[in-house]
Amino acid sequence: MEIYVRLNDDLERDYAFQIEKDDTFESKLMKLFDRKEGLARYMVLRPSVFYKDVPRGLCKSTHPGFLTEQGCLLFDYNANKEQHLQPLELREKKVWEQMWPGQLVVPQYEKSWATILGFAALMLAWLYTDLPDVVSPTPGICFTNQLSRMFMYLAQTHGYPHVAAKLAEEIQVNSTGLLAQWLFFTLHVVKVALIALFFYSGLINPISLNPVKVYSARQAFTAGSNKELAEVLRSFGWIGAKRATYDDYRDTYYQAAIDKAGGTVAAYKSGILKKASDPGVALSAGEGFQTPLENRFRENTFKTMEERRKFVLSEDYFVQLEKDLKNNIEKCNGDVAKVNAEIRRFRKFGFFDAGEELQRLVQLRKEVVPSRESNEDKKEKKTI
Repeated sequence: MEIYVRLNDDLERDYAFQIEKDDTFESKLMKLFDRKEGLARYMVLRPSVFYKDVPRGLCKSTHPGFLTEQGCLLFDYNANKEQHLQPLELREKKVWEQMWPGQLVVPQYEKSWATILGFAALMLAWLYTDLPDVVSPTPGICFTNQLSRMFMYLAQTHGYPHVAAKLAEEIQVNSTGLLAQWLFFTLHVVKVALIALFFYSGLINPISLNPVKVYSARQAFTAGSNKELAEVLRSFGWIGAKRATYDDYRDTYYQAAIDKAGGTVAAYKSGILKKASDPGVALSAGEGFQTPLENRFRENTFKTMEERRKFVLSEDYFVQLEKDLKNNIEKCNGDVAKVNAEIRRFRKFGFFDAGEELQRLVQLRKEVVPSRESNEDKKEKKTI
């Protein structure tokens, strides 16, 4: 069984993991975040430096999802919203007892107030040193002035008194005009705000703000052999495949449809271009990953779709997925590179060439909602 785990709280980092029958979340995925033996030893997994390294728990996303043109499921952009998250039992229950195959796990992180307050204190201290001389209780202590003093000393000791004198003149209190002082301070405020934004958004996301910890993590990564890292990844069921977002899927599927038709003109003439530009359909409440797990062996995906035009998950659906994947692999005629490419594409996008049964599901579901806009999306628009 494969499930997906969202790393860094980033919708473009939904990675696939292989789960065994007896695995619990505590015995498998929570060990990812162990700084001594887990994946967190080598890479950052939290959303930003302002969150704790280890999540307080794991949730599964119960957003129905998006049904692709060939009958597979992708995660919606709102999959991690609070109303779609359900807490997972980490120790007592097995993973397969709580999750559908291919469902998304979203780690829940707590803010690290020690880091937040420490970062804020550092930025405020930096701002204080750059206060304009006219209002600063301790004028002339900014970082650039400290550098100038150091260069003054070097210039004086190496026989350049005229350079030292010029630097001494520049660091005098109120050596610049009032307007210039406030302009420089405003630019400094903007600079600090941008730095804070980069850290908050995760664009800058070091393992720690402590340089010693950063160095130790780098040493662990460079000192460890590829074999050692591969073994760590394998122990957690890491597959290395990422689930695509809808936009990535749409663009890739569109190009694949054109290539299959033999070019844009041929695709247009055959009538598949319009369908390929807006593939699949967004699911509504009670469908997809909102199907109750207890109905796995009671429901039949194909029968329910024929009768109610509703896409529910069931064991029959996953059996059909496996059957179609085997058929596609057989078409590779034993070419290992093609087989691997087909499996990678399936894990990322789902099928681009499914059997009639799965295509029939999408055809019937589109009779209800022909576009990717779900009922939930329509309700949100009405409230705006």
